[in-house]
Amino acid sequence: MKTILVTGSSSGFGREVSVMLAKRGWQVFASMRDTAKQDRLRELADRVGAPQSALEVVPLDVASEASRAEAARHVLDATGGRLTAVLHNAGYTTTGFFEDLPTEVYRHVLETNLVGVMDLTQRVLPALRADGSARIGVVSSNAVNVPHPMFSVYAATKWALEGWCEALAIEVRPFGVDVVVFQPGNHDTGFGGATVPVLPPSSAYRGFAERALPKLTGLGRYSRGSYKASLRICDVLDRPRPPLRTRLGADDVVASWLAKFTPYSLRRRMVERLTGLGG
Repeated sequence: MKTILVTGSSSGFGREVSVMLAKRGWQVFASMRDTAKQDRLRELADRVGAPQSALEVVPLDVASEASRAEAARHVLDATGGRLTAVLHNAGYTTTGFFEDLPTEVYRHVLETNLVGVMDLTQRVLPALRADGSARIGVVSSNAVNVPHPMFSVYAATKWALEGWCEALAIEVRPFGVDVVVFQPGNHDTGFGGATVPVLPPSSAYRGFAERALPKLTGLGRYSRGSYKASLRICDVLDRPRPPLRTRLGADDVVASWLAKFTPYSLRRRMVERLTGLGG
């Protein structure tokens, strides 16, 4: 039986992928920080006919070293020290200008989105190597293609993750472990609603924020449903030799093309016009 640890399973891609893989016959360890939300996972499983026995909810706060250690220990004990895949889906961001962000705020984003991913991977890598045909899946972002003002720390974590994945892929491939990066565009996963706004009353950027925030919020109307993207994530995890990078959504495909073939100055002007941050 294929086994997988999925982080951030209480909503969005994490919840859908957990249920889809359980329906395909995987044993899924669906981890989440707030296990009170597991009922939504169970409801979705019932609705699509995924066996409840194939889903085990595991408490995991990816920003906590102790929680990561305990979750990894539990999963490795349950799988007998062998694991087919880990999907790093958990993550969040702040909405605010970098100068306004307290140190503890951006440290927590870094711990959740980057350090937690690395640490958890290191803890389960022996089990992935033991499988001989395993996957390390990482959900990245279109933020590596398009400048994301007011999301600078989030963008930093995703750039760092992609660089880490490219190097890690070479290190673990001889052991039959493939690294796969999923780069989603704008999808209706509830991610935007979970952002943490930071705008102090004395901020020098208040006028810019008042112009930009309504425009950024309005982008939500262009989001796509997440079902097809979640299905593709499952298909890639099931492939014998998956590609390093999978783009999810037409907007990510277009943005990645622009990032490759157009200068930063042009992409900057596009974002400035879109957000009203051009001065």
